[in-house]
Amino acid sequence: MGRRLSRFNPLAITGIGRPLDAPPTPEQAAANIRHLVWDIVWFGVLVGTTINFLQVYVVRLGAPSLLVGAVTYGPALVNVFWQLPAARLMVRTGWRMRWMMISGFTHRLAYPLIALTPLLVQDGRPEITIIVLILQAFPVAVANTSFLSMMADAVPADRMTQVIGWRMAGLGLTTTLSTLLAGQILQRLPFPTNYQLLFMVGWIASLVSSWHISQLRVPDRPPQRVAGEGWLRQLGGLLRPPRFGRFLIAVGVLQLAIGMLAPLLPLYWVRRLSATDEQISILVTVASAAAVLGSLLMRRTVGRIGRSRALAVGILGFASYPLLTSLSPTIWWLMPWAALAGLFNSAITVTLFDNLVALTPETDRTNYIATYNACANVALFAGPLFAGLLAAGPGGPIIGLWIAAAIMLLAGVMVVVWFAQGRQSPP
Repeated sequence: MGRRLSRFNPLAITGIGRPLDAPPTPEQAAANIRHLVWDIVWFGVLVGTTINFLQVYVVRLGAPSLLVGAVTYGPALVNVFWQLPAARLMVRTGWRMRWMMISGFTHRLAYPLIALTPLLVQDGRPEITIIVLILQAFPVAVANTSFLSMMADAVPADRMTQVIGWRMAGLGLTTTLSTLLAGQILQRLPFPTNYQLLFMVGWIASLVSSWHISQLRVPDRPPQRVAGEGWLRQLGGLLRPPRFGRFLIAVGVLQLAIGMLAPLLPLYWVRRLSATDEQISILVTVASAAAVLGSLLMRRTVGRIGRSRALAVGILGFASYPLLTSLSPTIWWLMPWAALAGLFNSAITVTLFDNLVALTPETDRTNYIATYNACANVALFAGPLFAGLLAAGPGGPIIGLWIAAAIMLLAGVMVVVWFAQGRQSPP
């Protein structure tokens, strides 16, 4: 059995000196589940105080529409080209947990740096913030690929949907509470001090999240020789299973719409509805609270209709949110639509990974997940860029919201077709 890490080792969250792990015992698997839930609970504080407000913060700094979209499309572009090389590095070394811990700790350092930027510079604050977020994308790509690959081994397959539901409920709960608190802080303190305080709180919470990840027991896979083939040939081999390829296309269309919404929603809230930070925090809180409820109900829902149908229902329902947003004259009209969006989004977040794991072979899952992430980030790169161009045009963000709704509706139809074809043919 792998040597146990000390609870008081301050280097645990960095992954430095982490020993190899043996396959977890049933008791360790149960402990893994607890740590995975507590990890996301603390990460929800980072989401509620920092991640949810990054694009609003850039808008407040005076960034133009195209630069606001760079919060999403800049890191996405990094992920497009870095995901597969990062996966090859992990496969060659077999050190999933160590790569995840080191990269996770590194990318969290971006948040205090963003918080300190207004103290260090006066000009170019939005541009510097975007540069920091783009540089952050390099360790994020490694952390995401290694985490998704690791989680498939940390949790028994028959409990995966349940654990993801618990994680999404925990994420939604702390995101809801911290977003409410964030709204009060943003309203009562001057800009940019209010955002600086929130970003530091989020960073500290993310370190607690990292500690819980460091306590997981997941065996490192043995190093594998990586063929010297080009990445295009490798990608072609991974896309050969037809169900996986169809799934990637459908998810790519979904991520295109989600990428468009990333800049369009804050632009619409701030520039069209003149929403205050407190009103935005209430709106985000409503969506998070609804997501908590949806996540708790999702295991029973998936048990009744299946994970593929649940994903399709979530996408088709969520497609109504940008359309209803574009028709709302005040921020208060958005509250019931945000609640519906939270419910439908919980179906997407809970079942997306479960569907992905079901389509990927265990022996080469790291490369499959990296391919999935790379393809999703192609869409996440194009979506905000396209949305920024639309928002800068005569129709403003409204036209962009309509197009995003149509694209998401298309994604839902594609998932329905993918599911129907999957029932007729083997993976």
